[in-house]
Amino acid sequence: MSETEGSAKWGSTTKTLVAMAAFVILALVVTRFQSIIQLLVVAVIVSFLLVPIVGLLKRHGRLSWSGATSIVFLFLILVLITASTATSLALVQQLQSLAFTIQRFLVALPDQIANLSGQTVSVGPWILDLSRLDLAPIAEQALAAVQPTIGRMSSLLTSLASVAIESIARLVFVLAAAYFLTADYEKLRAGWTSLSIPGYELDTRRLRKALGNIWDAFLRGQSLVALITGILTGLLMLALGVRSPLGLGLLGGLAKFVPILGPLTAGALAAVVALFQPGNWYGLPPVGHAILVIACVIVLDQSLDYLLIPRLMGRSLNLHPVIILVGAIVGATLAGVLGLLLSAPSMATLLLLGRYVGRKLLDQSPWDPPIDALQDARRPSIRMPRLPRWLARKENPDR
Repeated sequence: MSETEGSAKWGSTTKTLVAMAAFVILALVVTRFQSIIQLLVVAVIVSFLLVPIVGLLKRHGRLSWSGATSIVFLFLILVLITASTATSLALVQQLQSLAFTIQRFLVALPDQIANLSGQTVSVGPWILDLSRLDLAPIAEQALAAVQPTIGRMSSLLTSLASVAIESIARLVFVLAAAYFLTADYEKLRAGWTSLSIPGYELDTRRLRKALGNIWDAFLRGQSLVALITGILTGLLMLALGVRSPLGLGLLGGLAKFVPILGPLTAGALAAVVALFQPGNWYGLPPVGHAILVIACVIVLDQSLDYLLIPRLMGRSLNLHPVIILVGAIVGATLAGVLGLLLSAPSMATLLLLGRYVGRKLLDQSPWDPPIDALQDARRPSIRMPRLPRWLARKENPDR
């Protein structure tokens, strides 16, 4: 009798106990090493974004995968060193200036509300008398709400120098982990594509494709959207004469990773800076300047949403706004900034798996109708609206 035939199979009770023990151990590891796991997640994202560049260099440069990986990461390190020495000082100064501006706004918020209580605002034919409104309770609640934020912001600014060495160490760890992940990408991809459960080959193949569409569209498509948004936001703030355009551009780009809440927060911060800066290039009053900034930010954000994002990301996430808001809150609570940034694809993943489990519990087929229909990452073409009939007839009089 061979050794394979002599190995007894596990019963259902043994499998259940082993699965529960593995789940508990995994939960303890995640809880204990949460900071390291977050860095590993960042390394996976960096590797995922650089894989197409490595593949392109390998094909056109006739290099091995490891050689192309080494060249790409060497170039990335040189870019980071150059960027850190050339722009980090200006960026840090603008971020500090932006933080101090927000801090001054929060401190002066009760006085500003008190001053508004005696003013009259005219908007066209409408006149709003603010003296009839009792704004004192609002000022007190606003001050009580922003005092913890002021303390955190001050402590953050004073601790920037002390965390520089730790940030460099984290960056080195992320780059090293991303390098090894990218170097072994072909092996990892082969293992991922060969992943299958006996009797569930169709399910694992469809789920693997749907999950790949979700994360590929978000990480690569959203990264490009964030880069374009950051550049355009910085140029817009510069054109509007708003202070700290580089910092606001960086925040505007990062805000694109958090649907709804991100652009709303970035636009509000830009309006606050415009409202409380000493002056502007156009000679507008502070309120008018802030309104102009808000209008331009809305136009830019909506233009990107309707013209750029559909071509880059398709309908792969297609989440309801309430689900996005809940996911953002839960992600920020569990994993901080990283959880906030990855909340949208995580919620899309959970909904996909939830639909699959729900169909299985009800003895229904997950693929009739398919649960991954909304995760189709095809890039839809943008069609121009049709002209009205009366205008079309004028342009085509022969019809």
